[in-house]
Amino acid sequence: MGIYIHLLSSVRMSPLAKALARVHYCYESIKYFYEGRFFIPDKIMIWMKAPSEALGGSLKRQVLIYDLHRDIKELQSYFEKRFYTEELFSSIVMVTGTWDLDGMKLAGFISCNNEYSWRRAYFDVEIDAYGKGEVEDLIDALWAKNMIETVAISFTKEMKLAGAKQLAKPREIYFSIGAPEYGEVENLIALHLQDWRDMIRFLYAKLRKEEEPWIKNKVAPIDSGFYISSIIEQKAVQRMFKQIAKETAVIEKSGSSAVYIAKERDSFNKFYNRFKENVFKPASQELPEADLIKKFIKKGLERMMTLS
Repeated sequence: MGIYIHLLSSVRMSPLAKALARVHYCYESIKYFYEGRFFIPDKIMIWMKAPSEALGGSLKRQVLIYDLHRDIKELQSYFEKRFYTEELFSSIVMVTGTWDLDGMKLAGFISCNNEYSWRRAYFDVEIDAYGKGEVEDLIDALWAKNMIETVAISFTKEMKLAGAKQLAKPREIYFSIGAPEYGEVENLIALHLQDWRDMIRFLYAKLRKEEEPWIKNKVAPIDSGFYISSIIEQKAVQRMFKQIAKETAVIEKSGSSAVYIAKERDSFNKFYNRFKENVFKPASQELPEADLIKKFIKKGLERMMTLS
């Protein structure tokens, strides 16, 4: 699959403002890859509901690109004037073009997803290529050309700069060989987050989905914020985090935010499993089980009822 940007704002934004923010990051993504001569855009298509007729979508508008900056400005103006009257909150804006990654040429696209169901699966901005043969998508191509680390670091930095004056900012940026999901590590090749603490929250999201008894009976009943903050505040945890990253071939590039990059295809999966066994599990050993907590609650209620 490809690169996915999830946007988040600390203030309320109208549906139109959110859509324009997606167009902004879509444009900035195109500029980044275009200036590196990696992606040459050729047309802008506005689809409704889904980005192809085969998937149940309908093509609403198509414009050939002659001047990228001007054409994006016209797209923004179109949205501002017709967003509500033409129900563009159900739209997917797809900019198609050609990728050229060190001589490897692929058809592809950069899109911004306003349609809720599509956005839930592929986030606010999606960047990908249509693969051929062994190279199935953009991530395969970047991996084959040994470009993941370079692109992940520079692209995430560029998106952070692009958000300087925006209300909506990148919350996570996934480089994934499958459709990404918060907390899922199996498909990850690189991941942009706020810092190492944010990465622990990400790993915790995966932990909570598992069915092991100690997770269901000890971790699940505890408030997630309390559990995570109690782990993060332990000084030894950051040292353990860095050690596990090194052992599992996950590169951490830190600055005003953090980018984690796999050196091996299964690096993130190894990282999670090691962190689970060396941090989450021992941190949970002394916690009371859910049945014991319920017993204490029942005992307190019985005492109160006796006194009354």
